[in-house]
Amino acid sequence: MTILGAAPRHGVGRRTLLLGSGAVALSAVAGCSWLDRTPADPAAEVHPDRERLVSARDEQEALLAAVRATAAAHAGLAGSLAALVARSEERLAALDEALGDDASPATDTPASPGTTAPEPTSPAVPPRPAAAMSALITQTRTAEVARSGDCGTAIDGGVARLLGALAAGYAQDVVVLRRQRGAA
Repeated sequence: MTILGAAPRHGVGRRTLLLGSGAVALSAVAGCSWLDRTPADPAAEVHPDRERLVSARDEQEALLAAVRATAAAHAGLAGSLAALVARSEERLAALDEALGDDASPATDTPASPGTTAPEPTSPAVPPRPAAAMSALITQTRTAEVARSGDCGTAIDGGVARLLGALAAGYAQDVVVLRRQRGAA
């Protein structure tokens, strides 16, 4: 025994052994390629609210087409519907931005070479201006109810806010269209 009461050490210490085995394991693992594997075909993440946004975009596009067709069919309403056309275009742009690069509907298929895509048909417009305004009110109210429902079920907070803003805008449009229908 020594003066301090500890027996003299023989061999490798526990700390040295642990550090040495850790260094060997680390150098062995650093050369392994299985740590940095990536799937050969990574699955693209789909936003959980993508279908809601696509549905909102499709309905907004149909509503914009209906407003434009009504303005074209009834020249007397064209001036009063110009603001609604502008708001509808802004909403469509906001939805396109929210959808990102893939703003086109998922059901669209590219046209084969040598063929042209069919022209979208204009929605039928009632012959009387008051009836045409009533049709727009009904379509706008339907969009408002749909976006309100989507807003409540949206997973992403940003999407919920966008859908809520759309629903509020549609509600505003319904009020304006009712006033314009009374004047028509």
